[in-house]
Amino acid sequence: MKNGEEQPAYKLGILGSSNIAVPAILEPSRVVEKVRITAIANRTFEKAAKLADTYRIPYVAGSLEELLELGELDGVYIALSNELHTEWAVRALKAGKHVLVEKPICLNPEEAERLRLVKEQSATPKLAEGLMIAFHPWQQALQSIVGSGQFGPLHRISTRISVPAKDRYAGNYRSVKAKGGGAFTDLGCYWLQFLQTLVGLQPREIRAQSAFDGPDGCDWTFQAALQYENGLEAECLTSFELPFRASHTLYFEHTVLTVPDFFRPVKGFYKIKIRHDLPDNRSTLCEFEPMNYYVNQLEAFAEMMSGQRAEKLEATWERVHLQSIIMAEAQQRRVYNAASHL
Repeated sequence: MKNGEEQPAYKLGILGSSNIAVPAILEPSRVVEKVRITAIANRTFEKAAKLADTYRIPYVAGSLEELLELGELDGVYIALSNELHTEWAVRALKAGKHVLVEKPICLNPEEAERLRLVKEQSATPKLAEGLMIAFHPWQQALQSIVGSGQFGPLHRISTRISVPAKDRYAGNYRSVKAKGGGAFTDLGCYWLQFLQTLVGLQPREIRAQSAFDGPDGCDWTFQAALQYENGLEAECLTSFELPFRASHTLYFEHTVLTVPDFFRPVKGFYKIKIRHDLPDNRSTLCEFEPMNYYVNQLEAFAEMMSGQRAEKLEATWERVHLQSIIMAEAQQRRVYNAASHL
């Protein structure tokens, strides 16, 4: 019993051996005492066996199906290719396993509806999307700041998430349209989850554009903007070709706040800061103790499995639907002006 006498550790299996499995589940499981990784499966057995040897996972299943048949497993983490997320999440839920699925939880509203219908069945296990930034208190802190009105009304939110693609992501799902390729599908979910927490996702107007000039017709740089009824504008630039940046800038009546490098805690235990960004005021407003997004996420998933934390799936379906609408808007316009990065 790894975490005390009252609650044994949840036994989790891993479906898939993609690169994300190491930072998102295998390394955090060494820290989070409420879970224990006891099985792994991959379509290439040798790859799963290698991870099992490195991380001392007791059992390597001969197939994905075999892993789901293991009666002692409480849940699974799905680290398969994006187009397989919905299929195997459904299978795992029907097999009675709690499911943490790497983002995106699905690729379109139709898949979201399939998952929703499965979850409507009685006694269905818990389901969560591995959108790791959602499990850190900096967003709630910003929400409180906005709600307090201490800096006056919030007029504009500007977000940039750019991660340069090495070798144009050759051989990677990010360069294959049918697998959720493109900058906005891969990175825009972080923007939408942030907005959803801060101001909601009920815009009056949507604008979006991209040249879709990446491999396989994927968007390699994507611009989107939402206009709200109260006049608030939220804009985002996602890109696989611009220099690295992950930042939110909030323009209030009386100050400008910025969250610089909000991706940093994916690499380990790091601080997040909320800072003033005025010429005469570069001070730190809030600073959070070093945290690791994936450790937070795994702890939150354990709380979901135990019933201590809500799944909040309606918010997940809302994001999927809006992201689809934004993408459709850009595909209709199919234009991108490199000189105007929002």
